[in-house]
Amino acid sequence: MNAVRASFKFRGLMAPVFNSFKNDPSQSINYGVIDPYAKWLKNKGVQGVLVNGTTGEGMSLSVPERQGVAEEWQKACKKYGMTLMVQIGGAPFVDVAELAKHAEELKVDAILCLPELYFRPKNEKDLVRYIGNVSKHCSRTPLFYYHFPMMSKVEVSMPKFLDLAEKEIENIVGIKFSSPDLAEGSACLKLNRFIFLGNNMIFCGALAQGFDCSIMTSLNICPELAIEIFQSMKKGDILNASVKQKELSGVYDRILKDSANSITALKKEFHRVSQIDIGVPRIPN
Repeated sequence: MNAVRASFKFRGLMAPVFNSFKNDPSQSINYGVIDPYAKWLKNKGVQGVLVNGTTGEGMSLSVPERQGVAEEWQKACKKYGMTLMVQIGGAPFVDVAELAKHAEELKVDAILCLPELYFRPKNEKDLVRYIGNVSKHCSRTPLFYYHFPMMSKVEVSMPKFLDLAEKEIENIVGIKFSSPDLAEGSACLKLNRFIFLGNNMIFCGALAQGFDCSIMTSLNICPELAIEIFQSMKKGDILNASVKQKELSGVYDRILKDSANSITALKKEFHRVSQIDIGVPRIPN
């Protein structure tokens, strides 16, 4: 294993953080909430964050905005001793390349990237080629692929992709697996590979299968529950973990019940539990 891959060591739970928008005509970003947001998460036991992902509406931000968000979170993560992963995909490749360079210059801990979302990869080799081209612009930083087929509509085999990618992309470290297909996710697990679960509803089952890291929106809403599930499974207390998983799923069912937009409902709930006002989602949400 090369030095770049070996440099990433995070095992545990990351919160995919929301972005905060002001109530002005352009819904400009409220960077001022980032420091208190990071402090709140740290006090709750969360050790890492993902910025500009789906929860953060990263694909609704301009390149300068995404860079600004990454810069402010980097400051906060250094201040509070948290691991930082930055999502750069979901844009034209020239912008993805610029965001990759910027993230590397910031010395973030890891970079996450969606596939091309219009001229979509049709097979594992196409996807390796795309992520390989991204890696040329951030070759000194651990790189993850963001597998979210429900949104990206890129449905290629993740075990096959990873096997090919690890032969051709020196800084590929793993994937964020935001799919309900636990069998496929489990097939990706391998020594020195990082598979971050991105699904709140199958967290307990995934831990039982051998997952040891996760990026879940629930870490913004009820971090205590997710952390207790994680710690219970590590101790072998499957019964308590199962009980808490049902409780976590119930919280999500309550939040999303009768909601036309999950981001809207989740941001509202985060404001309620944290008292940090992050505004409403940006258009088109």
